[in-house]
Amino acid sequence: MTDAQLLEDIAAFRAALITLVGNARRECLIFSQNLARPLYHDEAVTQALSDFARGSRFARVRILIRDSDPIVRQFHRTHALAQRLSSRIQIRKIQATVDTADWEFAVADGRGVLQCDDRERWSGSYHAQNQVRAHKLQDIFERDWDLATTDPNLRCLQL
Repeated sequence: MTDAQLLEDIAAFRAALITLVGNARRECLIFSQNLARPLYHDEAVTQALSDFARGSRFARVRILIRDSDPIVRQFHRTHALAQRLSSRIQIRKIQATVDTADWEFAVADGRGVLQCDDRERWSGSYHAQNQVRAHKLQDIFERDWDLATTDPNLRCLQL
């Protein structure tokens, strides 16, 4: 277990997310309110997710969101990437009836953790190696993933 790196702004969060994804080998789990544009619409973040997803046939990205409206209303790089790489990147929406805490986190390979404690100020922490915390968050993610559905608004219609 490594010490936590405290994060205090969106730039630090972006850098930590890119590092987390860059160090992942098999799985990235993202639990987000609405794939916040300042973080997940960023070109470098999307490129890191793309590189990870294409880097191995075993690589998978699973994303849980609460609100898909901001993603649907306006072009979003991570959503577009998920549409292009739908066999590697999945997005599901948590149902309104599911009672979960207001989480914002990412977990990589059951060891790396990026957690946001305050989305207004983008404060939180990054742990490159914290299997205990990663497994707790992964359990929460898995429970909610099973209850979530694919939002029809997020599908790509190809004619």
